[in-house]
Formats: sequence, C-alpha cells, structure tokens
Amino acid sequence: MSPFAFAQLPAVLAAPQWLPTYAAVFAAAFVAALIATPLMRWIAIKQDIVDRPDLTRKLHARPIAYLGGLAIFLGWAAGISASFILAPSQIDFGGQILSVRGFPMMFVIGAAVITFTGLVDDVIPGVQARQKIGGQLFAAAALTSTRVGIDLTETLYGLLNIYPSATVVYFSATFLVAFIVLGGCNAVNLIDGLDGLSSGVVAIAMTSFLAIAMVAACQPEGGPLMADHPNRMVLALATLGAIVGFLPFNWNPATIFMGDAGSLLLGFLAVSAILLMGDVGNYSLKLVTASLVVFAVPITDTSLAIIRRKLRGQPIFAPDSQHLHHLLRRSGLSVKQSVIAMYGGGLVFGLVGVAMIALRLRWRYSLLIVAAIYAAIMLVAFRYGAYCLRQDALTAAGEPEPTPADLAQDTPAPGEHSPADPAADPS
Repeated sequence: MSPFAFAQLPAVLAAPQWLPTYAAVFAAAFVAALIATPLMRWIAIKQDIVDRPDLTRKLHARPIAYLGGLAIFLGWAAGISASFILAPSQIDFGGQILSVRGFPMMFVIGAAVITFTGLVDDVIPGVQARQKIGGQLFAAAALTSTRVGIDLTETLYGLLNIYPSATVVYFSATFLVAFIVLGGCNAVNLIDGLDGLSSGVVAIAMTSFLAIAMVAACQPEGGPLMADHPNRMVLALATLGAIVGFLPFNWNPATIFMGDAGSLLLGFLAVSAILLMGDVGNYSLKLVTASLVVFAVPITDTSLAIIRRKLRGQPIFAPDSQHLHHLLRRSGLSVKQSVIAMYGGGLVFGLVGVAMIALRLRWRYSLLIVAAIYAAIMLVAFRYGAYCLRQDALTAAGEPEPTPADLAQDTPAPGEHSPADPAADPS
C-alpha cells in the first residue's frame, strides 16, 4: 500500500483551474435535469406516453409518465456543454503544464443515439429487439472511432504475447466495445424494476469511477491518465448531476419513469466511463478490472438472469420476476427497503473497486473477495428463487401453503433446493 495517491489528491482537488469547472459541470447537469424532468412528465401525460399497470410485472397503482430518460439526457448534455464553456485549455499539475483535450463529440453522438433508440421503444410499443441492438451497436462504433478500447485490446493481446496488425487490433477492439456496450446497456435495463433503483445504482457507480480516476491520476502508473483526466471527471459529474436532478421525481412513489431511454443511456454512460479507464497502457487492465467490480450489481443480476433462464430452457430475453429486486420484495421488504438494500450492495462493490486502486490491494485477494460475494449472492438468489416458484405453484394449484413446521421437516429431492428462509412470507 502506498500513501502517494492520498498525499497528492488534496492538491488535485484544490487546483483553481479544476474545481470550479467541475462544480459547474455538476451544477449545470443538476439544474437542467431538475427543470427538464417535470416538463417531460407534463408532456408525457399530455401525449399519453405512460406506463400502465398490468397486475403481473407492472404493479404500480396508476399510469406513470415516461420520458424521464430524455430529461436525464438533457441534464447530462447541459453538463457536457458547461465543460466546453468553462474548462481551461491547460492545467498546472504539480508544476507540469498539461493540455486539456475537449470532451469527445462522438460520445455525445453515441449518447444521443442510445437515448433516441430507447425513446422510440417507450413511445412506440413493439419495437423489435434487433432495432434496439442496432442503435446500441452504432453508439459502440462511435466510441471506437475515438480509439476507446483500442489501447485496452492491445494490452490484452500483449498479455498473451500476441502482436497483431493495427487492422486486427481495431476490429478486435470494435467487437470488445460492442460486447461491453450491449452488456452494460441491457444490464442497467434489467435492474430498472423499482422506483429509483437503476438511477441510484448508476449514481453510486459513477461516484466510484470518479474516485478511481482521481486516485489513479495521482499514482506514478497513472501519469498518462492525466491527458484525458478531465474528460473522465466531466463524464462522471455530468451523469451524477443529471441523476440527482431526476431522482427526486423517480423515488418511491415515482411520478415519472426513465423508460428504456434512460436505462439504456445510463448503461451506455457507465460502460463509457469503464472503457475510458482502458487507455493507460499496461495500467489499463487494473483500472478496468476495478471499474468492473464497481459495476458488479448490474453484472450480477444480468448473469443470474442468463444462467437462470438457460437452466430452465427459457429464452435469454424472456421476462420474469426473479431478478434480485423482485426477490427482495418477495422476502417482505418494501420498495424503498429493497432499493436501499441494492444501493448497499452497490456501495460495497464500489468501495472494493476504489480500494483496489487507492490502497493497492493484492489483486488475487481482492478478486477472491469479490468472487466470494458474487457466489454467495448467486447461491442465495437461486435457492430463494426456487422456493418462491414452489410457493407460486402451490398457490396456483389451490393447495394450502406449507407451514414453517412442515418446511422445517421437508427433505429436498435430488437436484432440488431446500427453502432458503422457511419462516419468511414471500407473497
């Protein structure tokens, strides 16, 4: 462990060229989202762009306005615009004058395409999956056009002692970025099942990304990070400001939903922050790994859904009510309690990810800890999910539910899981 990062961090935060600019980025995104969200809600209600309850998976009591994702995008775009107006062209970092690169416009174009893709699905029900995937792939291509992912791909090839041509590296990077963008967008979309859940989880992740970027830039290995360091801060703070401006309207009981426009956008911005960590040579792999740990809540829920559906012979994209937040609700927690529990998981993974960089933890031990937490969550979720399915089957058959005493004496059949919590009432 080295105190170097912590010794240098106060000087970075206090630099007069930096802090006012970043505060302005956050403030601009926050104010814009705070104004845009009720405006979008009014438009959605007027145009009947609402999410209606269906008494199966959509259990809210009344129709709720969509277009919250558009408000988040407008807030984020306002924060990015503020960075162009206020950001210095150069910064003094420890007596070293560094040029500041402007925020890449292709990121803005990618975010706009992602938002439009989700917005079409919110406004016009029945949009085919391949059309949504097409929009996400276009956004991924926009990232690759700025060389995002290329340095990371070269590092991965180097670990394998493979040194392909520039063309092979570019196409490999394009595939890698497309895979990460598709995974990230849909991971956030899958956890968007409770009021304030996905937006809060991404806000926690963005705060952790910001901390990783700040600490890494102060470490000797992270020196090259300084060239694009402001852009990492701008991306994180603009996203945070937009979420904080939107979240009061989305907190339970929500008056507006972000819809696919918001969940896909937040997924795209999160994976963009992760990929921006991959342009620091050999240090990239550590930063990206730590950032993926930060993003572990959406990753865990998505992998759980894929494995669960594969084992049951269902299509991967088949909807169900076995996501982590659904299981928390079935355990007896309220909506707010379930959301706070998910926030707690995001905070734990965020702290582990930041500690991996800030405290220079041994990677093998850090990843073992993460793997143990992941395995525990998966095991409990599978067991409790199976218990809930048995309870649903008994209810549908009209049979009386077993008492806790009955469950305590129950011996699971071969290949069957025993109830995770017999005393709980999951209904």
